[in-house]
Amino acid sequence: MVVPGSSFYRHVEGGYDLLAPTYDEDVGVNPIGEHMRGVFRTHLTVAFSRGHKVLEIGCGTGIDAVWLARFGIDVVATDISQEMLKRTEAKADALGLGHLVHTRRVAASEIGELSEEFGPEAFDGAYCHAGALNMDPNLRNVPHQLAILLRRRALFICSVINKTSLFEILFYLAVLRPRKAFRRLNRVVPIPISRKDPLNRHVVPTRFYSPAEVEDIFAADFSVVGTQGLQVFLPPSNLADEYERLKPLFIPLERLEEWFSGHRPVNAWGHHSIITLERS
Repeated sequence: MVVPGSSFYRHVEGGYDLLAPTYDEDVGVNPIGEHMRGVFRTHLTVAFSRGHKVLEIGCGTGIDAVWLARFGIDVVATDISQEMLKRTEAKADALGLGHLVHTRRVAASEIGELSEEFGPEAFDGAYCHAGALNMDPNLRNVPHQLAILLRRRALFICSVINKTSLFEILFYLAVLRPRKAFRRLNRVVPIPISRKDPLNRHVVPTRFYSPAEVEDIFAADFSVVGTQGLQVFLPPSNLADEYERLKPLFIPLERLEEWFSGHRPVNAWGHHSIITLERS
């Protein structure tokens, strides 16, 4: 078990503190990332509505928190990086939404600390996008702590980097890179926090989880409502350059993904899995 506050968490925090000033221009405008965020937001709009109070794990620069606040949703946005939180606050204040976006510096596996401030069952739901759960080595600490914060039957919507990426396997086998094709099957993989120099040299050990593994980890406190594969027939975000060059060729695959990504077994083959969990 990695102790919160240890060198691992300081390493992650330090990397994202450095990335924060350029996050929106680097990661935020990745065309594949934008597509993934759009799909994820469809789930948020179904689950949450005006007047709800929700919790975000791994808010980054507040892209989703501020977006939800525009609809009158109160968001407590958490992240391990203080610099990311500063940018979240600045965005919200600039748009006159500071009263709806509240930041707290806390790792995913320490989320239970918020119960001291907000109390039990204080939130109408929660969400986590873009792999923050994959980067916390103490993921098994999250479900029970999160359950205490959520009211009964509240939804937790998370996108988790999947262990089996169909597109990545086929792509890297086609370019004769079998080791990279199956890298997700390994226990831990070092993933750069950015594709751009020099932060592409700052890597975070990352674990991948199948939807079945996520269901097992959360089983004591949550039940699965639904699972959707994300980027099943489309490239993952690390192949954004290839996607831009060949974008017209992917249009039929986008339609294919719309039709099948929510159905078994395809929903377990995406770059990410969007998993909706209900608090027991």
